[in-house]
Amino acid sequence: MDCELFLLSNLSYKSLGEMIERITNELANAEVSVNCNEEEIIIGSEYFSLALEIEDTSDISFVRNHYNLDVNVCLRVQLFSNTFYLGLELLFKMMGKLMKQIDGNLLFLEDGSDQLLRKENGELIINKDLNQYQTKYLSTSLLSLLDHPYTEKKLSN
Repeated sequence: MDCELFLLSNLSYKSLGEMIERITNELANAEVSVNCNEEEIIIGSEYFSLALEIEDTSDISFVRNHYNLDVNVCLRVQLFSNTFYLGLELLFKMMGKLMKQIDGNLLFLEDGSDQLLRKENGELIINKDLNQYQTKYLSTSLLSLLDHPYTEKKLSN
């Protein structure tokens, strides 16, 4: 599954990448690799790969305009099929920790357009208008891993 996590953060890309690496390492209790270049910082584990985009900001502009949400960071996420559910749980735990440490907006998109969750002005909203597949994996137990109160509303795509 490919998805994107957008954030509003005042941290530098390097600091944010180090924070995500630390959180992932702590939660995965496994080796985490980090590769940096001029375009992105890639954080990898056996469960997923995260690419923190540095150069390509076109997705950020799209999200600002299409979803009317102020963000300045894009993380492309690829969950691996052989560890999909473990990776999804780890990702949601990581998002929960990020929300506690970064007090900005957040948007989690599946396949580039489906809003699954959105945090704006301190309020976390979970999309209640989901397809069959999304309903199957976006369970109450998974959402509890965010460790954050939320409301359910229909979010546009």
